[in-house]
Amino acid sequence: MRSGANGRKARILKHWGRAIAGLASVAIAAPVEGACPVRPEPDPAEEQADYQALLDEIYAIGHAYKTDITVGRQEVWRLRQRSARRLPDATLSSLRSLESRLEEMQSYLTEAPGPPSRPVLLIETRQDTFGSTLAFTDCASGGAEGDEVDEARREGRETEGVTLAQYFVSTLSDDAEDDDAEEDEAESDWPEDLKRLPEGLCIIVVFPDRIVNDRERRFVLAHEWMHTMQSGYYTRRNEDRHWWTEGSAEWLAHKVVEGTTERDRWIEEFFTRQKSCPLTQHSYDAQPFFFWGEQAFNPDWVFSVGLGGDDYLTRAERAAEILPPERWLDWAIAQADQTITMPDGRSLPDQAEAEALDVTRACDAAIEGPPLSVQLRDVSLPAGGAPKLRIEAGEAQLAIRGYDDDDWRRVTGTTEIDTPSSPMQVAAIMPSGDDLSVRLSMDNSDGQTCACQIGTWMERPTPADVADDPLAGAVDALNAARGMVPPDQMDDFLAMERKLRAANAKDLFRFRGSIPDVFDELEGDVDSVYDLDGPRVTIRAGGTFSIDDPHTIRGEDTTIRYAKYRHDGEWTTEDGVLKFDIQRITVDGYVTSAPDFERKSIAFTNDGPGAVSYVGGGGDWTMACEASAMTLSPAYDPDKSRSKQAVFTKY
Repeated sequence: MRSGANGRKARILKHWGRAIAGLASVAIAAPVEGACPVRPEPDPAEEQADYQALLDEIYAIGHAYKTDITVGRQEVWRLRQRSARRLPDATLSSLRSLESRLEEMQSYLTEAPGPPSRPVLLIETRQDTFGSTLAFTDCASGGAEGDEVDEARREGRETEGVTLAQYFVSTLSDDAEDDDAEEDEAESDWPEDLKRLPEGLCIIVVFPDRIVNDRERRFVLAHEWMHTMQSGYYTRRNEDRHWWTEGSAEWLAHKVVEGTTERDRWIEEFFTRQKSCPLTQHSYDAQPFFFWGEQAFNPDWVFSVGLGGDDYLTRAERAAEILPPERWLDWAIAQADQTITMPDGRSLPDQAEAEALDVTRACDAAIEGPPLSVQLRDVSLPAGGAPKLRIEAGEAQLAIRGYDDDDWRRVTGTTEIDTPSSPMQVAAIMPSGDDLSVRLSMDNSDGQTCACQIGTWMERPTPADVADDPLAGAVDALNAARGMVPPDQMDDFLAMERKLRAANAKDLFRFRGSIPDVFDELEGDVDSVYDLDGPRVTIRAGGTFSIDDPHTIRGEDTTIRYAKYRHDGEWTTEDGVLKFDIQRITVDGYVTSAPDFERKSIAFTNDGPGAVSYVGGGGDWTMACEASAMTLSPAYDPDKSRSKQAVFTKY
């Protein structure tokens, strides 16, 4: 190809942006627990080089011709070496075998604009380009957008979204007008066959060496054919891998090519990813939604979404509008019952699995997830517990079924019901753009139904007259040592004595550091002022807890402010003993000191054993529960006196 044509291609190619990200077989970053996995961004230089190589190959072949295959109103064109025209053509033969089934599926398209009519150019390439994709489809822009692209080209303006097919149809057409002489020369350099391609063209590029058998080849062609049909209804560029375009294309291919197993990995991926991904962030793996849609409605409904969608369906709040809320719950129940099948009636190769959720420990649990994601739970309820289960579903759609029940009970809003038999099945979905948040709770006022420690508590101080004083006798010891203190150290000795006499070192709290920093570098008397009357302890269902105790330490010339002073850890229960393991301290605040009193930030997180030394609230405890209070006593200390107990009230 001459340099003018190469320059023209390079200018067009740089506008394709993330085109490679839209190919039919793409890499997805490994799922991370609790987060929706994202797809890696392509390398623009690599994708431009891939397209450049493909264009060079197409130019070198140069021969495009109309075949005798017509799928409905869609003519089929072929790009192939003239010398190979009489040789067996496996790709074209596979498409020929699909012709009647594809036309049968097109018969459902009775609404305007009716059956698709875009011509299709079938291209094979054996280059090692475009990652590991098996095939991809690219269609020229049609309608007003196509007119705008043509007008911009005639005016010499570069435009976003110029596709490979648009390059053929618009840039290389015989009637194209261009004032740029070099570009005219570049266009004229293309083979005549390529300049006579029909208007509104879609191009399907196939990588035959990557396809393992004839069934997979037919499946890939059927999938790509759905994209040519979609492009007749709305503008589809090659970077669009939306859940409705790819999911419905997979459905159509399964309808046309029965018994396919080569795509099972996508179905497995859907049920893995949907726990943390909204439906709108799926792609090829969204196909089970369309399998269900055909079962629940008919093929017309699948086409109405797969061909009638557009970019607004990337937003969960708009996607939610394709179904009434109760039908979204039907989708969730079908997953829970595992009644969804492949389009040919086979069982799915993978199914949704419910996660275990235990309410017996806390009498309280939450079910959360992103919008339009189905959340399934097997909920363990306390035996002989409270007679009522409170459900706070808000706008979410919830279905519950006790272990002994045959039918699902649908719930929305807030309600109390008789406690079902355990384990209780739950299927939940938020049919809007909001995150799912459902709360299940049971009355625990008697402290017996569930683990009473769950909640947020304020520790009450132990009465001073019974509290232990770890510094008891320290002043007497200093007095006894007074006569042995050298005169040059007497001032330091007296300062230490004043600190000890002023210090309130009694163990008034178990979940707060009990001994003030009397041996530190602060000058003069040290005063600790706490924001709260006692440390605030939050014990959560699921085995984590935190201790918050913000405070300020003031010395003569120094102030330390801990706006955040938090210990975090995990708790367990063994044989009635509550075990606290402090694992982390997080501090955020500032310090000011003489002579300039400049405020300096303090912010750090200390993991491991160092976190424990700051607070006395770790260890093992036995519990005694009341309606709104809880008492913890040292589990293995024979002296379980009142002074060693921690008494909490609801915060």
